[in-house]
Amino acid sequence: MLHDAEGLTMTEVSLITDVTLPAAKQRLRRGRMLLVSVLADERGDSSTGVPMRCWDARRRVSDYIDEDISERDRGLLELHLAGCPTCPPLYSGLVGVREALGRMRDPEDVVPDGVAARIREALRP
Repeated sequence: MLHDAEGLTMTEVSLITDVTLPAAKQRLRRGRMLLVSVLADERGDSSTGVPMRCWDARRRVSDYIDEDISERDRGLLELHLAGCPTCPPLYSGLVGVREALGRMRDPEDVVPDGVAARIREALRP
């Protein structure tokens, strides 16, 4: 609400809610996903040939991409993606990011030097 309805920046939201910026962004993503699922349920979208709620489908997408999902859930998720008006772009985006990262062959190129240095510094005892 603070970001989408009130127009505050995510930095402002993180300060008001007293959480880190990454945590605030994660909460925004989760809230949006939940809202999409609730609105789909109210409109009846999830009951018209889509065998899985959006929230449940989105929780399984990562396992699906990694081929770490039961055959039953794989089938249900594929049916969901074939009939859901909102989830396929999320799936496509995740696949695109994974493919782009996979094309980066040198692990040193994956994490920028400045970020790697901050991570190493944070991990020091």
